[in-house]
Amino acid sequence: MPKVLVFSQDDSLNCELSDLLSQNCYTVSTFSRVDEAINAIREESYDLIFIDFPQNNLLSQELVASVHCFHDLLPIIVLTDADKVDIAYRAVKNGATTYVTKPLNADALLLTMSITLSNANIMIENLLYKRSLQKTDGFSTLVTSSEPMLKIYALIEKIAPSDSPVMLRGEAGTGKETIARRIHAKSRRGKYGFAKLDCAALPGNMEDAELFGYVRDIDSEHPENIPGVFEENNSGTVFLDNIDALPMNTQIKMLYMLRNKKIQRNGSSKMTNIDVRLVVGSTCDLYSKTITREFCEDLYKKLNVVPIVLLPLRERRKDIPRLVEDFLMRFANENSKNVDISSQALAVLCEYDWPGNITQLENLVERLVAANETGRIGCDELPDELFREVIPEVKWGKIVNDKLDDIIPLKKYLQLQERLYMEKVLEHSGGDKCLAAKKLDISLASFYRKWHEDML
Repeated sequence: MPKVLVFSQDDSLNCELSDLLSQNCYTVSTFSRVDEAINAIREESYDLIFIDFPQNNLLSQELVASVHCFHDLLPIIVLTDADKVDIAYRAVKNGATTYVTKPLNADALLLTMSITLSNANIMIENLLYKRSLQKTDGFSTLVTSSEPMLKIYALIEKIAPSDSPVMLRGEAGTGKETIARRIHAKSRRGKYGFAKLDCAALPGNMEDAELFGYVRDIDSEHPENIPGVFEENNSGTVFLDNIDALPMNTQIKMLYMLRNKKIQRNGSSKMTNIDVRLVVGSTCDLYSKTITREFCEDLYKKLNVVPIVLLPLRERRKDIPRLVEDFLMRFANENSKNVDISSQALAVLCEYDWPGNITQLENLVERLVAANETGRIGCDELPDELFREVIPEVKWGKIVNDKLDDIIPLKKYLQLQERLYMEKVLEHSGGDKCLAAKKLDISLASFYRKWHEDML
């Protein structure tokens, strides 16, 4: 039974409400002292609060504020005299849900309660749903301060409510699945299923079965219909990553589905109605593949209604600190740890090019948090690859002054001389890399990267 708390300094009103609500299958607690009511709200779990406002009562106002300190979604119904509705308006403005006038009308009060409880349940379900989305997103929020990415996110908000297909293009790890989930969550299909399928990972000759379904034991007396991803997520959203990996015959079937909103399972003659929103992803330019006839041109035109190109992380470096903070918080919570990162280590992360983009950064932070024992991630815990530029791994002998038979490329010679100079400055700085970087007028991250380059 729903639990209700009633606060009023009018004992007769407390009794009236207690009798009425108890008769209608509510569990009721009544209080006439604010401190007792606050303690009860703090210690017990209530579904609804009644607060009596006989006049502009400071105690009642205090209770409204206190309720939202402990339970911001707990609904509050204000009771007020019919000629004091302005008091109720102020209470609603300050956090109450609605109001009922006195003298009480039992039917009207019970109807108001039912509607208020129903709305509160919807709000809680929506909150839980959003939290469940955050847990499955890969990262919970779309973190950016990059102007191009902000424009992309604004576009997502605009097109999400429509049913138009969306084509996402970007390097691996740029967050295509997160964008697809965001589009799904913001659409009318958000309450239905979402599925992600990596077309490049599908077993050979199984693409049609995975997408459109098939009939098992077709020659037996009781064949079994096995639905594909489209049928399983009917009314929802399907995200097909690496769609360019699909064979041409499967592309043609998908084109038919988009045009006719019907599919046919492998081994069946029956057509099934399908209503899904399609979001596709690719790391390459699909248009160029239509020219070489590796991708169906008509399917490309059907899918390319809303094209979105995602930036690699190296082109949005100023997002790295916020992403690192987001990942640190998540993985620290998962590991029951308190972990932060030093400014020097963060500087190194910000200067690295991240060929694996956000996914690579996320995986690294997860590993660093799991292995950390001090509560702070320093430069010494970062992998060596973060300090190296990608240069050819050629073995060179030690350079000897003025010996032309030891000629090496100018870039390599300059790197060697730079290393020797850095060693001297570091020695002059007493081994303090921060001080050496300052003297060299470079960032500490640049110093670390140059220092760890393989100069052999």
